[in-house]
Amino acid sequence: MGRQRHSLQLTRKQRAYLEDFVSSETISRQQRNRAQVLQHWLLDMPAQESGELLNLSIDRVYSMRRAFSQQGFQDYLHAVPRCGAPTKLTPKLESLLRRLMRGPAPANHRRWTLPLLAQRVVEMGYTERICTITVQKALKQMSASTLPRESALTTTDGALQLMQAS
Repeated sequence: MGRQRHSLQLTRKQRAYLEDFVSSETISRQQRNRAQVLQHWLLDMPAQESGELLNLSIDRVYSMRRAFSQQGFQDYLHAVPRCGAPTKLTPKLESLLRRLMRGPAPANHRRWTLPLLAQRVVEMGYTERICTITVQKALKQMSASTLPRESALTTTDGALQLMQAS
């Protein structure tokens, strides 16, 4: 038995705010996903399709829709994560990683490695410390969203390579 389909109704002002919110470069990935789930819901897109487009499970999409219904428009879009350490994957950091990956590797290195990227981020003052796993997750998310025909792969020695998807 499938879940019932409910359509979303927003005022013109809320729709305009949502459009501006999604196009903002300063929001987190979580906030962007929340806003895009609302946009898809406004278009009466099925939760399955919305989840596939945003790389979320169907249960997560339904959970986000339910949270919107409980919290309201502003509180839902601007909700702060309630548990765990704050993410270091800010839009600023993601753009830095993109710039670093496009540029040449440091002297004495053939290519960028995860430890080198993490070290460079700390040296440039973006954060006091960052785990290589966090850098790897950022690169994986970036490659999924910005490089649809390519994917970043990490070898066992921690080196990054771009491979063409078949």
